[in-house]
This record gives sequence, structure tokens and C-alpha cells, in this order.
Amino acid sequence: MARPRGPARAFARGGLALATCGLAVAGVLVATDGTTFPGVPASTVALAPAMAAVECAAAGPYRVPERGSVGVPAGLALCPSAPRRITVAGVVLDGWEVHGGIVVEAPDVVVRRSRIVGDGSTPYGIRTEGEGSVRIEDVTLTGDFPEAAIGGGHWSGERVEITDVTRDGARLGDSARLRNSSVHDCATAPGGDASALVVRGTGGDVLVEDNTVEVGKGPGRDSAVLLAPEEPAEAGEGAVVIRGNVLGGGRYTLRQDEPRMPAEVRITGNRFRRNAEEAPLRVSRRAVLEDNSYLDGGRLPLP
Repeated sequence: MARPRGPARAFARGGLALATCGLAVAGVLVATDGTTFPGVPASTVALAPAMAAVECAAAGPYRVPERGSVGVPAGLALCPSAPRRITVAGVVLDGWEVHGGIVVEAPDVVVRRSRIVGDGSTPYGIRTEGEGSVRIEDVTLTGDFPEAAIGGGHWSGERVEITDVTRDGARLGDSARLRNSSVHDCATAPGGDASALVVRGTGGDVLVEDNTVEVGKGPGRDSAVLLAPEEPAEAGEGAVVIRGNVLGGGRYTLRQDEPRMPAEVRITGNRFRRNAEEAPLRVSRRAVLEDNSYLDGGRLPLP
């Protein structure tokens, strides 16, 4: 096989070899098990048998972002991509702009330094299904997602930005976590209510921590955080923890759906803006409330 010439680059990580060269060929990446990754721009990609990373050469090597960074790092070049379905365990997607969404069916997937733009064609920006689990880092999600920007269980988000989306920002199933992230400027589609974060799981390490969540005010904006499990909780299913966040907007900024409440709810150390239409909190008396206040230090009214 002839050696690539010109602007060719090679990458190696965790048993994967990627070779890209500037040849105008079909832009479809195919894993050894037949999994397809469409949308690779005008390049050929050669895969070793153990695939572990799908990287955009233009984005360059990964560097830990500066403290306080949220979303795609400023100035980062991204490669365009069509929607993706991940069925190979351990895949790392790094440096892509995906128009549509990503479905994760395999465990231990990473989506990093990417922008997911909803065009209404896929219900979620990133969603886990079946045995899928995913770590989402330094990712921006924006646009039209008929359900939510992120959905499913067994996902964790760090330094994620969700902005200007038409439905829910993120839905957290069992073992879902969101930390050090920002959800803001919710757009909402006509005729439907939306919340910035919706807890669907009944426990199992559901965590919302150290985020800034601003759902805004006006028609269609329900809550910054809505606790609305899909199934009634059973004893021993774990806790839902809402801790150390700045929360604002909505009819009720933080609201709990009483009929199907999680087994244990802990709401601690959060700071609320004074912009809820009715009240900052409406939760069960069984919820643990500690050290919550308005952003200016004022006491919250009893829920």
C-alpha cells in the first residue's frame, strides 16, 4: 500500500490507528464490525481492528480547558458530521459538529469537544439506549430537539453548555449526572412546556451539582429543575441530589412532581434568583432542604 503524501496525518490512541489524507472520496467511516460513522469530510480513514477513537484532525490534540470553561472551547476548529449511532464500546468522539443527534448503544463512550446542532430530525441531541453509557465533556448542544438535548440514563456531563433549545434541556434517567455546566436561554417551541433539567430517574446516583441553570420566564417555561420520575420509586433505589447550583426562572424554579417522587431527595446549598413567576420551590415535605437561599443571601419562603 502506497504511503500517504501531502497533508496526511496519523493518530494512535488505545489501539486505534487513524490515517487521514486529502483525497475526495466517500466520507463514511466504517468500523470493523460494520458500524458506520457518516459525515467525515473528503478524507479516507483506515481503521485498525480495535477501534477506540474517532477524532477530527482540525481540532488538534486534546488539552484540558481553562478553569470555568463551559461548552466547546473558544476558537476550536470542528469537522462536520451527520447523525451518529454508536454501537462499539469505548469509542471517543472528539472535535465534531454533528447536525442531528448521537445515539449511544454501547458502554463507556466519550463525546468530547463537540457541538450538537438540532435540526428537528432527531428527538435528542445525545441519548443512551440499551446498554449505552456516555461521558460528555466540553460539549455545546443547541437547536431543535423535539424531546431534549440530552436524554436517557447512565450518562455524565462535565462543562456542558445547553442553550437555545426548543424543548427540555436535559432529562436525567438513573445514574445520570450533570456538573459544572450551564443551561440557559431556553427557546421553547410553540404549544408546549419545557424545563431546563428534568429528573426522570428514581435514584441510583442522580446528581445535579455546581451548575448554572436559567430557564427564563414567560409562556412554555416550566422549571429550571423538575423532579418527575417516569416510575414510582422503591425503597433502596438511592437518592436524587440537587447541590450547589445557581437556579433561576420558571413558574416554580425547582418543582417536584408528587405522585412519582424519587425515594430520597436532597436539595442543599443552592442559590435561587428572585425571578420565579410563583415561587422558587415547590417540593415534598419529605425532601431534605439545607442551606438554600436567594442569590443575594435572603431566606427562601417555605415550599
